Amino acid sequence: MKTFAFRSIATGMLVAGPTTLVAQETVLELGTIHIYADRRGEDVKDQPRAVSILNEQDLDTSPTEPGAGIARNAPGLTFSGFGQPGTDFLNIRGVGPLGYPLSATDHTVAYSVNEVPTSTFGFPPSLFDMEQVEVVRGPQGTLFGRNALAGGVNFRPKGADGTRERRLTIEAGSDGHLIADVAAGGWLLEDRLAGRVAMRFQDFDGDVPNTIAGGTEGGASLSAARVSLTGYTDSGWTLSAMFQADRRESHNSYLLYHEHPNFPEAGGARRPTHSRENRQVVLSAERDFDTFSFTSLTGFQRQDVTGDVAGTDAYTFAALYGLPPGNFSDPSTDYFLTNETEDIFSQEFRLSSLGEGELSWTLGANYFLSDYDGQRDAVSASQPTSNGVTNVDIETESWSVFADGTWALSDRLRLSGGIRHGWEAQSVNGKYVSNGFPGTLPSYDQYDRIEDHYTTGRVGLSYDFSDATTGYVSWSTGFAGGGYEKLLVGSATGVPTAPFEAASIRTWEAGLKFASLDDRADFNLALFHNDVKNGQMFDYEFQGGQVFYTFTNQDYRSYGLEFDGSYRVTNALRLRGSLSLLDSEMFNVSASTNTGAQNGNQVPLSPGVSATLGFDYDISGAAVGLTGDIRLSSDWSHVGARKADIGNTFDLPAYDIVNARLSWLRGTATYYAFANNLLDERPVHFSSQYTPSVHTASVGTGPVVGLGVSMDF
Repeated sequence: MKTFAFRSIATGMLVAGPTTLVAQETVLELGTIHIYADRRGEDVKDQPRAVSILNEQDLDTSPTEPGAGIARNAPGLTFSGFGQPGTDFLNIRGVGPLGYPLSATDHTVAYSVNEVPTSTFGFPPSLFDMEQVEVVRGPQGTLFGRNALAGGVNFRPKGADGTRERRLTIEAGSDGHLIADVAAGGWLLEDRLAGRVAMRFQDFDGDVPNTIAGGTEGGASLSAARVSLTGYTDSGWTLSAMFQADRRESHNSYLLYHEHPNFPEAGGARRPTHSRENRQVVLSAERDFDTFSFTSLTGFQRQDVTGDVAGTDAYTFAALYGLPPGNFSDPSTDYFLTNETEDIFSQEFRLSSLGEGELSWTLGANYFLSDYDGQRDAVSASQPTSNGVTNVDIETESWSVFADGTWALSDRLRLSGGIRHGWEAQSVNGKYVSNGFPGTLPSYDQYDRIEDHYTTGRVGLSYDFSDATTGYVSWSTGFAGGGYEKLLVGSATGVPTAPFEAASIRTWEAGLKFASLDDRADFNLALFHNDVKNGQMFDYEFQGGQVFYTFTNQDYRSYGLEFDGSYRVTNALRLRGSLSLLDSEMFNVSASTNTGAQNGNQVPLSPGVSATLGFDYDISGAAVGLTGDIRLSSDWSHVGARKADIGNTFDLPAYDIVNARLSWLRGTATYYAFANNLLDERPVHFSSQYTPSVHTASVGTGPVVGLGVSMDF
């Protein structure tokens, strides 16, 4: 049963208040938008590549799908995953972790915080107090560090710059939805030392009943804090530090019986519990010299991920074997307990050009080190080769040097290009000990190591047809290093885990960018073609009464069109929307795979059509007898059907999400009402086929409605 939890509106209500209205007004006055993922802060309009800049109001605050809003607000992106830390991911233009991130360092889509790389475990970082999120589509092998095969996402939290701000935002809604944000910033020492602190508490009871173990699934909670400091020295140095710590806990199952008459209804014998604790430090030192600027970026990150989940769902297995659900309700006979940690260190030094001269450039060197340790304790009748205790250590180390630049050939024509050369090594040290399950070895050890060398590059031309319109063409390459999957699935039977191969991509892209000088209209159009060699894929198969995991490399192509834009119909009404069309096919399919893959199959988890449409409508409060101003906003997003697996045996269903918000801006406070997922769609983000009539699924959050207030002091 759904409940309303309007706990003390005075103490219980999100981040939309003044922040939302101010941010949206900023969108109405477009001006120059800078992208920092290019390492030199150029105007987005001058970039010969497809870029989306998302502001705070674009970021979905869904407790169970914190990364879904990024995909819904950037064309060409698709959100997928198991609803558990370390297993949610994006693919871009049909390229990315296709089925499951193969390891913690699976960077086919590269994620970074303030330009410092994080891992799959770090996606997404806690999305609060964000200045912007930069989504760069297409291979970004020259600037985004290791393995940005599909593209990159750079998260930029608001930093300490001396601006005085004191903000409190509180929101409450149905099913125990609660968010409380606090942010404060300003000078600690005038013109010398600036500081900023931001905190978030978020809770959601969940909306998926578990009628076997009891309670409710689909809930999540988050506690997070971030402290930023920026200091300015007499000698011209700008020194900054960001410290962040957060803990996220979620209760989601990826084994829900999709054909259940009351779907979604959980039947796990254990209520799933997963948590991620993240501690991150980013240190930056910058100084402008006579002819260039110097930047040092240092990152430290520690992530701890734990899980406790049933290995079966009673309703799924009752349908599979024709037995009563009670036969699968013993929590001690089928479970997975996991404990994973990852330590990351990264260091980048770079030199960049100053100002806006004819040549804008950056060059530098980067070092990355990841140390992953995982332990899995499993008891499972359905997955016999998973039984026992498996300990895995995977160390990844990479060095690279890079250069990237833009040369103004004339007032209107620019040549852009870059190159990166790198070396990467990954080692695996695994140990398995059986729990006595029939057919498993008493113990098994594996140690292996691989190395890769790579060179990636890009070249592009952009031309200003007018002050408002720019066209571009580009060619770029990308690389994703080979490595070892973290499950070591063959250990129980003594089969060594072979490394998956390195993947590479070549992409052609042409686009058009328009921004009217009166800020009335803007749009971006891009056409692209991807050619992927040895794309890294995962498959989850049920055969002969057993579950099998398969990791494979396959070639595939994807091509398509992306459009996004906005138009101010009147001073009060602005429309916005996007459209993404994608076609893909696998080719040169290896005959050795048992996944059902064959030439001509579509790439999994990649919808052929996705689209958004939204509006903002402003009303003077005086027109309705109120002081201040009123804004009505609504957004519709559509994600089309997409193939669920490599074998193209079934489709994940299309879904539509409609959100609405009514805000009243009065002085320094904003009061608002919101309704998310008005159509009560339950998006399926991952699914597996056991038989043609039995499928499992992980689902998104249902409708949430509530009230909120945000105040500046």
